[in-house]
Amino acid sequence: MPQTPNGPVAVTTQHNDNRRTGLNACETTLHPGNVTPASFGRLFSRAVDGHVYAQPLVLPGVELPGPGPRDVVYVATMHNSVYAYDAVDPAASAPLWRTSLGPSCPLPDPEIGPSHYRDIAIEVGVVSTPVIDAARRVIYVLAFTKEADGHHHTLHALDTRTGRPVLGSPVRVGATVPGTGDGSVGGRLTFTSKRQIQRSALTLANGTVYAAFAAYGDRSPYHGWVFGFDAVTLRRTGVYVTTPGTGLGGVWQAGQGLAVDEAGCLYFMTGNGGFRADGSELGDSVVKLRPDLTPADWFSPFDNAALDAADADLGSAGPLLLPGTRLLLGGGKEGKFYLLDMDAMGHFHAGSDSQIPQSFYVVTPDADTHHIHGGPVWWDVPGGPWCYIWPENAFLRAYRLTGGRLDPSPVSTSTTTDPTGVPGGSPGMPGGMLSVSAAGRDPGSGLVWASHPWRENANQAVVDGVLRAYRAHDLTDEVWHSRMNAARDDVGKFAKFVPPTVANGRVYLPSFSGALHVYGLTG
Repeated sequence: MPQTPNGPVAVTTQHNDNRRTGLNACETTLHPGNVTPASFGRLFSRAVDGHVYAQPLVLPGVELPGPGPRDVVYVATMHNSVYAYDAVDPAASAPLWRTSLGPSCPLPDPEIGPSHYRDIAIEVGVVSTPVIDAARRVIYVLAFTKEADGHHHTLHALDTRTGRPVLGSPVRVGATVPGTGDGSVGGRLTFTSKRQIQRSALTLANGTVYAAFAAYGDRSPYHGWVFGFDAVTLRRTGVYVTTPGTGLGGVWQAGQGLAVDEAGCLYFMTGNGGFRADGSELGDSVVKLRPDLTPADWFSPFDNAALDAADADLGSAGPLLLPGTRLLLGGGKEGKFYLLDMDAMGHFHAGSDSQIPQSFYVVTPDADTHHIHGGPVWWDVPGGPWCYIWPENAFLRAYRLTGGRLDPSPVSTSTTTDPTGVPGGSPGMPGGMLSVSAAGRDPGSGLVWASHPWRENANQAVVDGVLRAYRAHDLTDEVWHSRMNAARDDVGKFAKFVPPTVANGRVYLPSFSGALHVYGLTG
């Protein structure tokens, strides 16, 4: 998360950094004492032309032609539009620029999904969170279009100041690689856009833009694909397929980007699909790739076959690389955390997962599902770092890391009641999408921000949403939520899987109601 000395924060990638911590540790304006109904609320909203699945990104001090330097918030929509708005001025209601990336794909579309496909409503366009290269002043965005010659995924590089294409943009995504799995012809697999959704956030590392793919409603044939593109030339630099000899194994991660370590290696989690214990097929697995997208290491749970049979994707959320350690934390639809050694991930061990540092259920299995979506977030507080997670049909909870392990008993748990907090009640899919803000390690400054459905299940439905704020060191203390003063602060329809963006005293949250909302101190 870039920051100038004593200056404003930039949020240039999903969940703030390539470790996917979800943490802004430089937030000196907002704290539990002033995030209250009396002093905090919605400052303004900005109109957008479609549903937003992408996390808003913030870049301060952008030297715009004409107006001069502005703090800018960028938001991409399913109508294939990218907007740049003034991030702080309530009076600046017009976009600084808006760029269209081509015709979106209206739904239903029999070529990408059956008529009853409802995981996405209205249209498919930009599904993933873009990524910004602040030094080059470029925002990379991947769009899905339906044109006269068919369906396409296209990578765009836009000038952050003007929205105009740069670096020879755009380029279409495509590849043919060796493989004998689903959809192969003559021992070759060809990437087919109408079978692949680009949900996971774009990742910028190693001078490369990485894009990972899954599918629309598990409609075969499809595979998990990861592409690399040179960040300057947009030339394709590498391709990896998770299941070249079988099928499925998509990379959804509820929109989370690939995680990246100090050596530039990439980590991600896959969904249901083909698996072989030699690592040649990696459905329901945690995968480590080198910067050139060649395989480096992997892990898959001992009950891989049972997860696949039960549609209990391991890859329903993305991994968190715990700062200051060589540990990776992640979990999926089974509702279980896996703590892995990034240097020896453990591969597959029949009968148990005893070869890895730790695994445990975040919620005791019961009649409800406790799927994990969106991934855990992290904050280092005195006494040991805390990892926060909000599974569906459960409460927000935090786990303390000590001695290289997590205490399986939550160190703090929320008490709010809503679809994800009423045992046996209404299904709470997808749980809470989280971010953390704090002034360094000061325990009195921390806030956990959560976006989730208000009263209904968001699975295959567009429902009302809510934004909540909790004291990060005591989750029983909910200091604010957007329904306390709904006339002023209501978020409208829940933006599925989108965590709040917290930067420079403001909180940015899109909706499925044609708006980007900006919250802050109202005084």
